[in-house]
Amino acid sequence: MTRLPAAAGAPAIPDPDPTLVVAIRPPADARETRALFALNHAVFAAELGQHATREDGVLEDKFHEKNAYLGAWRDGKAIGMICAHWTPPFSAVQKFGSIMERHVKPGQTAEIRLFALAPEHRGAALAISLGAKLLAWLGRRGMERVIISAIDPQKRFYERVGFYAVGEAVRDGAALFHPMRLDLAEVMARHAAVGARYGEPRNAPD
Repeated sequence: MTRLPAAAGAPAIPDPDPTLVVAIRPPADARETRALFALNHAVFAAELGQHATREDGVLEDKFHEKNAYLGAWRDGKAIGMICAHWTPPFSAVQKFGSIMERHVKPGQTAEIRLFALAPEHRGAALAISLGAKLLAWLGRRGMERVIISAIDPQKRFYERVGFYAVGEAVRDGAALFHPMRLDLAEVMARHAAVGARYGEPRNAPD
């Protein structure tokens, strides 16, 4: 797993509910990483049916060893997560083939692998906070493009963020996914105030 350290002194992120304080940071240890895998299972296996459910309620991503993770934490509980990697092979290319492959710029493309929120915390503000922190860090790392297999119910959200579809959707298990791309410089220019709030993570990996 790639470590994605939190920015020094990074503020807690207010949820739409002003009484709910959420911290956005990487998992601190194996227990917290497992909590993200449990959230992954709850959303992508139990809820959406992309994967078979497991008795242990834990679903590790197939690209775990090269992913960088951020979690949204409330009172020690994982209520949201996002992760990305930038080393081929890319799952979106495996899923969509040449339709997505032509949008990969070698050495400057990252893939968002998992983006999930617990059902009771699916307000737009928390999703944007998670996404903004990851995108700001990827931009500072030199990434220019971000690709994603966007689940159908969230396609409009990704479009509002700045992603656009580059081909037809395909089905994976019970879920429908869209091949989407984001041009990071354009998006961060439009959302500079959001990106500047977080800055660059301390001790970022090479």
